Amino acid sequence: MKIVRIILFSPLALIRLLFVVLISAYVTTIGWVWLKTLGFSRRLQEWVVGTWGRSILFMCGIKIDSNELPTSEHFILMPNHRSYIDIFIVAATTPAAMVGKAEIAKWPFGALGARVSNSILVDRKNQKSLLLTMKRIKESVDKGMPVILFPEGTTYKGPLTKKFKNGSFKIAADGNIPVIPMAIDFKDVNDAWVDKDTFVGHFFRQLGKPFTYVTIRYGNPISETDHKELQTKTKAQIDSMLTAIQNA
Repeated sequence: MKIVRIILFSPLALIRLLFVVLISAYVTTIGWVWLKTLGFSRRLQEWVVGTWGRSILFMCGIKIDSNELPTSEHFILMPNHRSYIDIFIVAATTPAAMVGKAEIAKWPFGALGARVSNSILVDRKNQKSLLLTMKRIKESVDKGMPVILFPEGTTYKGPLTKKFKNGSFKIAADGNIPVIPMAIDFKDVNDAWVDKDTFVGHFFRQLGKPFTYVTIRYGNPISETDHKELQTKTKAQIDSMLTAIQNA
């Protein structure tokens, strides 16, 4: 009943949620036709991911303050993770292949969306899936298609970052792939989607507001052959950027 009341009193959020579904259907359908007729390309990936992300940011009133992404096509982007809103943000600002949980394939348009965007879905409980993910990340970056990976592995309210997973840094270190740290911070701390909060409940509470204000900062690329050192430096840089944002 609580969720029903939230929906009834959040008409703007309802319109926005319907738009997210419609734009997802539109982009994945066009992407599938493009894939079948012309094959996969970086241009297809940028169009699918970028169009989807920018459209949602505009319709959902998500306002971003950002610096410039360091110029490169050979990197793994590693942002901290606050909410599903992060996915809209990185899609709009850095159209690239995303590494996500295998469960995404069960979402509406999830499996097809991953296919047309070259995104990588991993089952963290399956060793073969983890090894295949490592291989696909390196292949993507080697072809000039950057990869986005959330090193915390789950959402965290902050104020800084939680412990990072080791695997993503081993991939970058072993493959000599530069990591670009990225800090994402919401003006309203309640925009973080954490713990057992439901997607629908959170969406209608937080995206029923006229605007959502987000600050993002890209850090300097980091290259290390020692994955522990790479992890330490990446975390330190993201935490430093988050601290600067919050103290501004």
